[in-house]
Amino acid sequence: MTARTDEPSPAAGPPTRRRGRALEQAIFQAVFDELRRVGYAGLSMDGVAAAARTGKAPLYRRWPDRDALLVDALRDRLPCADDIELVGELRADLLAVLRFMCAACQLTKDPALQTAKTESKETHAMMRERVSVPTRRMLLEILRDAEARGDIREGAATPLTARVGPAMVTYQNLTAPGDLTEGFVVELVDDVLLPMLRPPDTPADRA
Repeated sequence: MTARTDEPSPAAGPPTRRRGRALEQAIFQAVFDELRRVGYAGLSMDGVAAAARTGKAPLYRRWPDRDALLVDALRDRLPCADDIELVGELRADLLAVLRFMCAACQLTKDPALQTAKTESKETHAMMRERVSVPTRRMLLEILRDAEARGDIREGAATPLTARVGPAMVTYQNLTAPGDLTEGFVVELVDDVLLPMLRPPDTPADRA
């Protein structure tokens, strides 16, 4: 557990003159550094400003409080669902979407970020909007397209079946995050999802 401290950030020093994206990236990095140093309970705008070696004014001009800043910092680091390339092939598309979700889980596996997700309603809502909602939406669309092509059994494309993959990724992330690997994603698709979705006599099509 991260110890809370009121000591100034070790990175604190004279202000450094930066603007635009360079300043924004320094502030976002300072958010994560401070989370690891003092935890979510100790995260403050003053601490972030000191760690980023900037004044408080640039922070308050853009973010009203620490939660708004944390949400933007996470949004900047998280992968974007819009970047997922779907090719219209069931296995490839399932792998692509679940890899996206695993990448998001890996990026936020730090205990300090896990605490922030739990204690900050704004952060939890952003993670849901950025990761959980598009993952389930895209998987349902993939299943409906696959059903229309005859690639899965009739009636298999339902909101419930679209939740199976994400639920298993979430469970793995909670119980054994170190095993949330490429091999896990492939096994999940090949040994769980495809057998569940396809008629019993459909041959496997592993790469």
